[in-house]
Amino acid sequence: MRLKRDLRYSVESSDSDKVVRFHDFQKIEHTCRVKDYSRSGVSFYLEDGSLLLHIGDIIGDLRFFFFNSEVHLSSATIIHIQDEEKNGQILSCIGCSYNDQDMDVYSVVRADKITKLQNDFLDFVQSMAIEENLDPEFVNLTSHLNFILEGFSERLSQDLEVIKQEDESLQETLLETLQGLAFDALFDELNRYYDHFTTIISRFTDPKQHFIHREFFQKRLNEYLAKSALFHRSITKPLGYAGDYEMMNIIYRNAFEGDTLFAQALNKVDCEGTAARAVRNRRTYLCRKLREILTNNTVSRNLKIISVACGPAHEFSDLIKGFEGKTLPYTIEFIAMDQDSLALNDARSRIEPLVRDNPQVRVSFEQDNIKRLIVEKEAGKNLYLEADFVYTAGLFDYLSERASNRLIHKLYSFLKPGGLLAIGNFGLYNPQRFIMEYGAEWFLIHRSEDEMKRLASDLPGKPSMIVEKEPEGINLFLNIEKPS
Repeated sequence: MRLKRDLRYSVESSDSDKVVRFHDFQKIEHTCRVKDYSRSGVSFYLEDGSLLLHIGDIIGDLRFFFFNSEVHLSSATIIHIQDEEKNGQILSCIGCSYNDQDMDVYSVVRADKITKLQNDFLDFVQSMAIEENLDPEFVNLTSHLNFILEGFSERLSQDLEVIKQEDESLQETLLETLQGLAFDALFDELNRYYDHFTTIISRFTDPKQHFIHREFFQKRLNEYLAKSALFHRSITKPLGYAGDYEMMNIIYRNAFEGDTLFAQALNKVDCEGTAARAVRNRRTYLCRKLREILTNNTVSRNLKIISVACGPAHEFSDLIKGFEGKTLPYTIEFIAMDQDSLALNDARSRIEPLVRDNPQVRVSFEQDNIKRLIVEKEAGKNLYLEADFVYTAGLFDYLSERASNRLIHKLYSFLKPGGLLAIGNFGLYNPQRFIMEYGAEWFLIHRSEDEMKRLASDLPGKPSMIVEKEPEGINLFLNIEKPS
């Protein structure tokens, strides 16, 4: 005989209308988001729930709420607890079985479906009203680009099938030729369109205009644009933010990546954009700065270098490769700091094999965050102090003026006399800004040279400050030297 299991209804992570409430053994009430539910039980999320509840515990007053209305009340027995880590916090999934009476799930499901139908239809009506307010030139340009991308995708698929019928000795050469042709055509065409879009949106004065046009653009075009590995990661933001370490790695690889020829060509287009080239130039710039620190170390003292929000830290591995086999008259201590353990693991996998047999280079990987550095007075007192060179490349693109100023003060305090602090930030010139913001919702804080200098204008001791650029003129670098 097969037992019939109750049908379970999953709740989307964005659905905050379904919650359970209960009191713990200390009489403290908790409100928790529902994961799924059935006639006979419910699962919900509770931060550090495994510290509070255990399998077999009974919750005496488990109440199920839908749109702030209580639809079920019962005692329940905990039958399942599973912990998972999200954004540095332990979130427990608590599974319960009702003891007193089953829940009328039909009333919840019925109301849910009615609400969804209403919302979907209202969204449709609103979208129709929104499109009446769209700039006709923007709409026309979007439709044209949709047609072009669809045509490219179909043509490349057809050409690939033809190539597969050719002699194997020719296939690789033909594929490389087609990749190059597709890249050249798409690169020119897309950048021409992006320039035109930039001109159109420069006329917008209301944030709502940007919002509705951005939404229209994404609905019509992201189906194609997201085929690019770089663009897809910037849209989905799997780590919760744009500009993560793997996005940097994709830019550094600058390759024809993807499952299809169309995807490969698009990824190469994104990686060859001016902003992406500036990121690669940033790596070269920082490696050159590191070499200058080493070359100018005429007193043969030990050097301490700190990379803040280090990401994949390619510039340091480039530096190490540059003097491989050479003996230095001093030691280098390199501290790679990032809030993301995955970024640190990626940097570690690249750097540790290079320095494993080199006693002159000591490397440590520190999981730390900017908020702690700024807020805590003793943050990094022993670990970060007395540094010769502190640098950060892409962090300040996301920080407000106030947070930037406070962080600069903290990083400046880590320097020994004569030490150098280098801060990277995107300047006002960025030809890829349109597609970053409208396509991927990748927003940076762009700053002028004067704005960057003002971030550090109140540092003590009147340090010398200059702003440098990489060859594209997109990434700016504020260099602050602490007086000797």
